[in-house]
Amino acid sequence: MAFEDRVKLFVARQTRELVAVLVLAGIICLIAAGYIFLTPTTTVVSEDTNLQTFETDVKTSAVVTGNTTLYERGETLQNRSVYFISATPNVTFQVRTSVPPDQRVNLTQQLTMEIVGNREDQPFYRTNRTLIDRRTTVTDGNATAEATINASALRQRLQEMRTEVGGVGQFQVELDLNVSYESDRYEGTLKDGSPLALSGQAYYLEDGLQADTTRRTPVTKEIQQPPTMLEYGGIGVLGLVLFGLAAVARNIGRDADTERLRTNIIHDRHDEWISRGEFPTESEKQYISILTLEDLVDVAIDSGRRVIFDPDLDAYAVIDGDEIYHYAPDEDDTNVWLDL
Repeated sequence: MAFEDRVKLFVARQTRELVAVLVLAGIICLIAAGYIFLTPTTTVVSEDTNLQTFETDVKTSAVVTGNTTLYERGETLQNRSVYFISATPNVTFQVRTSVPPDQRVNLTQQLTMEIVGNREDQPFYRTNRTLIDRRTTVTDGNATAEATINASALRQRLQEMRTEVGGVGQFQVELDLNVSYESDRYEGTLKDGSPLALSGQAYYLEDGLQADTTRRTPVTKEIQQPPTMLEYGGIGVLGLVLFGLAAVARNIGRDADTERLRTNIIHDRHDEWISRGEFPTESEKQYISILTLEDLVDVAIDSGRRVIFDPDLDAYAVIDGDEIYHYAPDEDDTNVWLDL
């Protein structure tokens, strides 16, 4: 109850200022809600356009021509993890490239074989051989080119080179894929490489040869999004609530009895010094009026007495012998008590 009285007393003392602040805040909220309602949000988004994908890879195949119990003579082996010289001395590499099918694309497909001699990771010999070098214009989205090498002859050549250097170095074979493209919007190169291992009768690509890319053109644009009901409605409702609080504050300031509120607050603060009771009205008593309840409590404390509160009269008193110190928020109540 004391807290409510404190709030009412504060509102009653600051009514004009509170009403002005609440009304101003309410107007600002309504203006802000109207502005949000009339002003859509503009968002800048980025969008990818003209997506074009370019892909290339290398497939392998070999026809069984040697004597072997592993395969049938004349059988075509494709994309095997390993081939054997005794069975398939010749191997074909096929470069396959895929481009956007709805336009003309200029392509250059290249596949080179490089033999490198290394000693302690330092090259001392290097030679290149172009297996495929094909330039073409593609209109249907696909292009292929192929070349065949003799793995048996390649192994023989490597053996001769090792013998020639006396075994002081190592020779490695590397296949390099290089595909250049030029479309209506983009140009670029797809690259990849893989060692071609030859070990005894076996040979194989250690890694797959493939590369791809997707090209795009980012475009930014502004998108207007209308405000949601939650955005402008919430602020508008807050403005109306502030107007309502302003009306409540005005009514409190108009109707509040500040002296009674102050008395209630002091009563609560000094409740341990106040007791409920009735006051004597003998004519021989001397009645002394105290201006505030707080002063009356000070009298009680100084004299070691208690404050008596008569709820019927809504009055307070301290009785000290023939002297009665009294206080009442309403003087008419005091006059009735004193029979004045």
